[in-house]
Amino acid sequence: MQRVIGVSGKKLARALALVTMLAVQSLAFAQASSDPTVDRIRSTSKLTLGYYDEARPFTYQGSPGQPDGYAIAICKAVAASLQEQLKMSSLATEFVQVQANDRYPLVKEGKVDLLCGPSVPTLSSRAEVSFSLPILESGTAILLRKDAPNSFRELLETGHTADRPVWRGSPMLAALQERNFVVIGGSLQEKLLTERRDELHVNSIISTVPDLATGVKMLLDGRADAFVGERSVLLDQANRNGQGKLVVINRVFDREEMAFALSRDDPDFRLLVDTALSQLYLSGKINAIYEQYLGKPDDATKTWFRRAALHE
Repeated sequence: MQRVIGVSGKKLARALALVTMLAVQSLAFAQASSDPTVDRIRSTSKLTLGYYDEARPFTYQGSPGQPDGYAIAICKAVAASLQEQLKMSSLATEFVQVQANDRYPLVKEGKVDLLCGPSVPTLSSRAEVSFSLPILESGTAILLRKDAPNSFRELLETGHTADRPVWRGSPMLAALQERNFVVIGGSLQEKLLTERRDELHVNSIISTVPDLATGVKMLLDGRADAFVGERSVLLDQANRNGQGKLVVINRVFDREEMAFALSRDDPDFRLLVDTALSQLYLSGKINAIYEQYLGKPDDATKTWFRRAALHE
């Protein structure tokens, strides 16, 4: 008898838990229906996605002139999930090209629902927009010419030279003196690079460029000694545009998580997007997307996606 009562109690508890979960989801859905972004998507049957035209391998102009890339593929999967979650018979997607200086204003103004050009959330950017669950663990790296001096490359890769550690004031820092580092203006890497230079008290030059192509050209022409940027982007540049002369050093600085920006005022839209991303990660479907644009994911990457997902 005790056993029967125990089983019934468990069933009752599960039933109550299920009812509670459905109630929470129903409430969330009801709240989403009054959400400005969701209302706009419902009324127009359209999801507006922002992207960069040259941020390989994340977003770029593919063939024939259509946005393509790792982040674009994830955004398309999110769009399919949103259509299902909102029970819409159809949902069109419109891509809007953005630049670094107008990406967040376009999200704030409602002209972009989801910024597929992934960004690293910072305190200042969180003052303007909100962010989804992360879509990738990012990191800052450095692109060099293969003929760069050994002492320069060794110092950047290991933080040591000639097996000796480098500290502020160290004579080994001579390898950094008057070196010209290029970085895209306004990027997180520009801020990190400036802070590190000031910390080490070296007179390295930091030159800002408007885009990847300009930075790579300066490096190939010998007008710059190193290009600092996001590691996956630099690897892609070295493979496609490096003419066999460029290499990304084997070191990652300042690991960060990249995410999609969305309206700061629409937490329920974020719930729908995060639900879509969690389903993508937990189902394992993310692995095929990752492999298509970034190479076969290793066990650590698969584990990272499972940990990044939110459970019911």
